[in-house]
Amino acid sequence: EGDLPEEREMLAGIIGGARYGRSWLADEGSFDFYYAKGVLETLFHHLGIGADFEAAEDRLLFPGRAASILVNGNSIGITGELHPDVAAGFDISLSPVCLFEIEVEKLLPFVQRAHIFRCIPRFPTTDRDIALLVNADLPAKRIEDIIRGFPQVREVRVFDLYQGEQVPDGKKSLAFSLRYQSLDRTLTDEEVDEIQQNILTRLQKELGVVLRGIPV
Repeated sequence: EGDLPEEREMLAGIIGGARYGRSWLADEGSFDFYYAKGVLETLFHHLGIGADFEAAEDRLLFPGRAASILVNGNSIGITGELHPDVAAGFDISLSPVCLFEIEVEKLLPFVQRAHIFRCIPRFPTTDRDIALLVNADLPAKRIEDIIRGFPQVREVRVFDLYQGEQVPDGKKSLAFSLRYQSLDRTLTDEEVDEIQQNILTRLQKELGVVLRGIPV
């Protein structure tokens, strides 16, 4: 019995190909690391699990586009973009190809059996995008955690990462989409401006983050 391999039940998925149908109106687009991460975040939300993503290294995944999946500090799996050399070895022509793998035995203890339902908000949302200049080694998760700490922020997600021309060495540009909403009234543009400025002030104070385009 001691010579038998350990067989673990895994939850796995792979994402690739065109993100949108063919159209003359827009590019087909592709699924990337952030899309795969968003799929997992949605899954964990429905399971009542608060998961974190921490930069990781794996020889099968593209450097800088891989993350360990943590729940209460415990690693339950990994997600990332398949390394092009590995994809080529399996005759996979799609690029990029993203995947995730989660150990079911480690996942199940954190699943919430009871669900809490909240009333659908009556008041409209306001969407804003911001591009931030940050240190190249700063995880987006740390920025998201601070932004989510503001009660009027309903959603926050990363939709762009850029390193190249017009971005200083040792820095990267992260673009976030923020959705603001109050549960008891309609937020004015001035109120949203003030909340967003408070967010930027805290990000600069705690993480040294600034709006892209502003001299540092």
